[in-house]
Amino acid sequence: MSYREPSLWDKAKMGLIMGGSVGACLGCLIGFYSTMKFGPGPRGYLGTIGQYALGSGASFGFFMMIGSCIRTEEDLSLGADDRAALRAQMNRYRWSGSAATQTTPVAFYFAKAAKTASSSEK
Repeated sequence: MSYREPSLWDKAKMGLIMGGSVGACLGCLIGFYSTMKFGPGPRGYLGTIGQYALGSGASFGFFMMIGSCIRTEEDLSLGADDRAALRAQMNRYRWSGSAATQTTPVAFYFAKAAKTASSSEK
């Protein structure tokens, strides 16, 4: 079974639902505190607390949706042709010699950088 990355739309919906839930809970707490401190106002207790919950949930959900879309990364998986080209390129840069001394291009780069650093210190 292969795993498929959620699409941008799926991540936007997930951010909206999570942000809306957290914002609504926070809005209920703030609305409850506000109605206890300043009174319910013309809407009554339930209307005032609901207004706080909806306003807070909508704004926080919107920003969480935008944030989850911004943090979405592209699917950078390599195809078979790309893997073959990368493997051929890596083989081109390997050291010649026995299999025990062969290294990847990254190891070759760090070995070369260490040699130049040690020679420049002298």
